[in-house]
Amino acid sequence: MADHDHAPPTPGSRSLRHVRAAQLRAKASRRAIVQVLLGSVFLMGALAYALAPDRHSDTSLMWMTGLLLLSTMYVALGMRTLARLRLRRRLARLWAAAAAAWGLLSTVLVGFLLRG
Repeated sequence: MADHDHAPPTPGSRSLRHVRAAQLRAKASRRAIVQVLLGSVFLMGALAYALAPDRHSDTSLMWMTGLLLLSTMYVALGMRTLARLRLRRRLARLWAAAAAAWGLLSTVLVGFLLRG
């Protein structure tokens, strides 16, 4: 083995790793925000089906169910990524409760619109 294989890292390479790590964190944060926004768009689609004139048809109900599932999934994935990037360890599990609350409240809202 050559001596340069086990040489200590230079200060320049160490700072380059920190810059790269910060870039990756920023990219993950942007992706997580886009996932939460996409989940909101799916929820708006489900609400649009719930307000449509033929909202009680089987096709509309299936679309609403699928859109609510996609909405909850994307919001959960986005919140999970944001929690892993920014929160302390003891608060990092709150993303699951927040995503469950999102899914439950959106389902209740669509159910309320279907009854009205």
